[in-house]
This record gives sequence, C-alpha cells and structure tokens, in this order.
Amino acid sequence: MQVWSNGLVKNPERGVDIETWWRSSLQLLPKDQRRHVAALLMYTAWNIWKERNRIVFEKKTMTAPLVFNCILEEMGLRQAALRALNAT
Repeated sequence: MQVWSNGLVKNPERGVDIETWWRSSLQLLPKDQRRHVAALLMYTAWNIWKERNRIVFEKKTMTAPLVFNCILEEMGLRQAALRALNAT
C-alpha cells in the first residue's frame, strides 16, 4: 500500500495493532490529505473484506491485482461523485 499510495500510507510496523496504525496514518496529515488517506484505507479494508467473503461464501477467489483494481475502481467512482457534487 505504501508504494501505490505514493508514500501517503506507510506500512505498519511489526507488532502495532491496526487501530493504532490507522490513527497514526491520519493523525498528522492536513485535512484534505487526511480525507484522501482515510478513503484509501477504507476502500482497501472494504475490498479485502469483500474478497474474504467471496472466498468463504462463494468458494471463488480473485488475484491480488484484481482486488487492487476493484479498490482503484471504487476510488474512481468516489472521485467522480465528489466532482459531480462540487459541480452543482
């Protein structure tokens, strides 16, 4: 995640729980960047959860690059929605 977020999100250190890592990832950022990073974290967690459910309940799996594409697609939809909202 650190690579494809262009360094906005740092990889968690060993032994750090998710909540602490999540909060520290957002804590010192300016408001506009904080929103962007929060969205990255949420869409990533959401798509990992959906992939987990797909495996458990449908006995189907997607490759990591396909899950990544789903994250990017949902982020693109969010950006388009925000643009449309701001255009009105």
